[in-house]
Amino acid sequence: MRKLFIQFYLLLMASFLLVTLLVGGIYKLTAERSSEKSLTDLMDSVMTLLERELAEVPQENWPQQLASLDLDLSLPVHIEYTQDQPLDDDSFAALGRGEIVILEDRSLCMEQIPDTNYVLVAGPIPYLSFQHEIADFDYLLLGLLGISLGLPVFIWIRPHWRDLLLLERTARRLGRGDLSARINLPEKSSLQRLGRAFDQMADNIQEVIASKKRLTDNVAHELRTPLVRLRYRLEMLDPPLEDDAQQGIERDISHLETLIDEMLTYARLDRPQVTLTYQTFSPAEWLQQRQHDWQSLLDGKQLHVETIPYEWHWQGDIKLLDRMLDNLVGNALRYSQQQIRIALSQEPGWHIIKVEDDGPGIPAEQRATIFDAFVRLDPSRDRATGGFGLGLAIVQGIMQAHKGSAVVEESTFGGACFICRWPEAVQ
Repeated sequence: MRKLFIQFYLLLMASFLLVTLLVGGIYKLTAERSSEKSLTDLMDSVMTLLERELAEVPQENWPQQLASLDLDLSLPVHIEYTQDQPLDDDSFAALGRGEIVILEDRSLCMEQIPDTNYVLVAGPIPYLSFQHEIADFDYLLLGLLGISLGLPVFIWIRPHWRDLLLLERTARRLGRGDLSARINLPEKSSLQRLGRAFDQMADNIQEVIASKKRLTDNVAHELRTPLVRLRYRLEMLDPPLEDDAQQGIERDISHLETLIDEMLTYARLDRPQVTLTYQTFSPAEWLQQRQHDWQSLLDGKQLHVETIPYEWHWQGDIKLLDRMLDNLVGNALRYSQQQIRIALSQEPGWHIIKVEDDGPGIPAEQRATIFDAFVRLDPSRDRATGGFGLGLAIVQGIMQAHKGSAVVEESTFGGACFICRWPEAVQ
């Protein structure tokens, strides 16, 4: 908001200075022409008078003769040698052409006496002295006017500034997941219509998210109920189905239950604000416990673990971190050939987990979308390999809930390397 005030103030000042300089320039040009005309007429009159008075006097006696004359002029006039004048080449040339040279810094004007080495010097001239002094005063005046403009600009912009700051804070609260945040600007505010539209948008967003949550919960409930009945009736069949048929049906039911669980988890994470239960834990002990759960799933594959000291401690939602690591390890088990590596590390302010494999990897052009829901890669990562396309989306959602991120790079084994990182003390 400060930037807005400064921009508006500078624009106003620029416009004011432009008008001032334009008007002042025209006035100065007119005044200078008038003063130059007056000085020229004065010098011509004085020159004519001096020529008559000095016509019969030798040049060497001109200064004395001039001093003895009572010319009754409004300003001092005297004669000096041309070469004694501290002038530049252009001014000397102008004198040689019979022009009047005005020296504003010294408040003098001079003219060459024809066919002589003398110049007639008039001054100091009060007008020129005043004109030189007023130039500095002009700058001071412009500065004072600029400061005086700032006050009404500030008074005018302050209520808008206050309302815009309120709008910004409310938008930030909404962005952090506080869907109850509203701006509620007063009727007298010039931004009241904008505030009303903003609050209406917030109401709509809140309603959409609530409706999405209700839909997800209802769909999950409505799907689970017939699956439970189906599994019960399958077990109560008399005579039972053949083993292959029964196993196939039970496998399909398990897949549907897993899909429902995945969708519920993803729906929970796909919200502006996710409530996390933070715990302080030893990542080395945590990884050791999880490693035991995966031993039966390795099927001859090699699992390498790089851990950190047991005395180090991390913070996070253990249940969600369990789910994240299970999804990454399950993904590695599904696509790896023989090698899987899990590495824990820590950078200043960050917890880091890497899971990599020696599978087909993920092409660079597809890495930006691999964490989107229901995104699947062909041909190596399709539905035949298992999964529903939600595992990596859930991983990303868990990291975002922890104010972190998940990315994929190329593994040292040649496959995919998933890197999850989240900050310390994120509560």
